[in-house]
Amino acid sequence: MADPDDLTADVQDYALGTLAEWIKGYTVPEEGPQQKCTLLAVAEDGRSIDIQMETCDPFPYDAKVFRIWLEVEAL
Repeated sequence: MADPDDLTADVQDYALGTLAEWIKGYTVPEEGPQQKCTLLAVAEDGRSIDIQMETCDPFPYDAKVFRIWLEVEAL
């Protein structure tokens, strides 16, 4: 049987990689201006990503940087 710690790390890497790929691009809100999301960095420990969000109306401005933490726990 696989070591649960190794499997948890694999799930963590997969989930963070998927999030990092999915989050890049533009939002399509029903109302208000679009938001542009840019991936800035993936943490070396595989637990977080840094992104930049900008309002686009019609050009990007008001950039803010966020860190998204991801935690995976075996149940």
